Parts: sequence; structure tokens; C-alpha cells
Amino acid sequence: MKFTNEHLAILKAGVDKVLANNPNAAQAYEEGRFPRSEKVKDLQRRFCFDVFYASGVKIGDGMGTSGDIIGNYNDSHIYTALKTVCPTVERKY
Repeated sequence: MKFTNEHLAILKAGVDKVLANNPNAAQAYEEGRFPRSEKVKDLQRRFCFDVFYASGVKIGDGMGTSGDIIGNYNDSHIYTALKTVCPTVERKY
């Protein structure tokens, strides 16, 4: 994984905050109770990135505000990190 331990901790804190405020989020995704669920091909990826966007954590290039994760990360790096901090969801719809 390309994420540093410090950046992973920031990401985990953001994800944990979202999931604490929405304790049934994983179950809702498993049951297809979210917008455009019928079009989703990779449910785990959709769940991880939706939680990530809701967290407000920003991936930047050094020009952002404090709290941004600064690094040369692409979607693949971000998804790999998200899979380690997000719960696993399984399609049940």
C-alpha cells in the first residue's frame, strides 16, 4: 500500500466518523437502499468511495488546508487504503 501510516490514520478517522453517524450504512448498501443501486457493478468500491466522499477527507498535492492528505495517490491507491478501513459489504439484492 502506498499510503503512509499517518495518512491511513487520517483516512480511518474520517471513515469512522461517517460510520459512527450512520451505523446502518453498510446494511443499507447491502440491501440496495441508496441512489442508483441497480446500476452498481462493484458494490464494495461504491460503498468505500461514498463513505470517503462523505468523510470530507481531501487528497491533495500540498496546496490544501490542514487535514488534507498530501501525497501522490491515484484512485487505485485510495481504494486499496479504503478497503482496509471500511467494512466489507456483500450484495443481498
